Amino acid sequence: MTAAKIVARTGKRVVLLEADRTGGDCLYTGCVPSKSLLAVAKVMERIRCGDQFGINVNPPTLDLGRAVQRKDRIVEQIGEADSPAVLRRAGITVIQGRARFCDSDEVEVGGQVVHGERFVIATGSRPARPPILGLAEVDYLTNVEALDLRVVPSRLAVIGAGPTGLELGQAFARFGSAVTIIERTDRVLPSDDGETSAILAKALEDDGIRLFLRTAVDNIKQSDGYKYLLLRQEGEDPNTIEIDQVLVATGRQPEVDELGLDVAGVQTGEHGIVVDAGLRTTARHVWACGDVIGPPYSTHVAEDQARTVAKNVLGGKARWSGRAVPWSTFTDPEVAGVGMTEAAARVALGRRLEVLRLHYHDIDRAVTDGAGDGLVKVLLAPGWTRGRLGGEVVGAHVVGAGAAEIVQQFAFLMAWHLPAGMLAKTVQAYPTYGLGGRQAVGLHWQRAKESRARPSFIEKLRGKLG
Repeated sequence: MTAAKIVARTGKRVVLLEADRTGGDCLYTGCVPSKSLLAVAKVMERIRCGDQFGINVNPPTLDLGRAVQRKDRIVEQIGEADSPAVLRRAGITVIQGRARFCDSDEVEVGGQVVHGERFVIATGSRPARPPILGLAEVDYLTNVEALDLRVVPSRLAVIGAGPTGLELGQAFARFGSAVTIIERTDRVLPSDDGETSAILAKALEDDGIRLFLRTAVDNIKQSDGYKYLLLRQEGEDPNTIEIDQVLVATGRQPEVDELGLDVAGVQTGEHGIVVDAGLRTTARHVWACGDVIGPPYSTHVAEDQARTVAKNVLGGKARWSGRAVPWSTFTDPEVAGVGMTEAAARVALGRRLEVLRLHYHDIDRAVTDGAGDGLVKVLLAPGWTRGRLGGEVVGAHVVGAGAAEIVQQFAFLMAWHLPAGMLAKTVQAYPTYGLGGRQAVGLHWQRAKESRARPSFIEKLRGKLG
């Protein structure tokens, strides 16, 4: 949709083929509705913690049906900007129905054949179903169904400790479910920095969530309305748990089925449609962007890729790079990152890597808000410098309140290859969470100053000889 809007503004004729609803998964079953329910869960938790602020309150109760109605109103409000009527006013022809290539330059949708000179595929993804014995025979939830529940499950098992599983798992824990999260790897958010994921894991356990790490689900059975999961944990005997509902959140699968891609000469790989740096497929008149080309699966990545595609469809030679694209998990506390993790940076830079850490107890706004534990972690390479403005940011990771906002300062520095000192020289409002990013970078100059104050080896040697 982003690519269609950009190309239409140039006066080109654009046809948008949509299988479901304009706005996509993010609007209806992803980012927007999930953040609406997460807001409800966060309010409930703040009310429960009222005593810490001198507020005497009774334990809150949830009407999940009303919360879902609120979510639906928010989706409708935000979705107005992406309605077919709005798109048509922008000069875009909208045809709703599932499209399929019937020739290299033609697609068929609902019995109608549409001819095109250039094509953009942005069909997104769907929840992946893991190969668990018995899963196909039980009623299970994905994020799609979980967002429309009207009754809070008494006992909920979540398979997968990625962003979706953690966000929804924590929300339902705060709604009143006894939540168990099961993850095959050794930590939650396995793609994130290890230090930030460890802080989040403790916060989840403080919420009463049981974490089974290094654990596989061997099979699932259903009987008398209950579900039974056979768990196999490293170093432990197999264990069966009884639950009321299971949420499968083990990743996404690109929507490439039944598109007739082979007819158009478009190849697919393990992660989806194969593209080059300019997001062009193996067919020179076809480009692809978003979830359909593989991870990272996020709306802002898809939009950024769509801008690159639009330029190239119009004859440009833009290249897309995810080097400075941030990501966020909206748990409480939030977790966000950009660039390399510390483990990856140590492999790339070795002893040249400098790691800056600022804990949330040193951010005054976090203290006044009672935000709890948190960390701002910045990874610096000596690299390119300007005067004494310091090294280049190769990664930044934040866990805590406002993490998704803080990390964007570092994404900006990385995108423009600016030295970290550019952030240290800015004046930022006090007291804010954003100031934590500036404080963290300031640690580099504090260390440098202390290092200059210490006598060097040559100076020590001269002192002894003198």
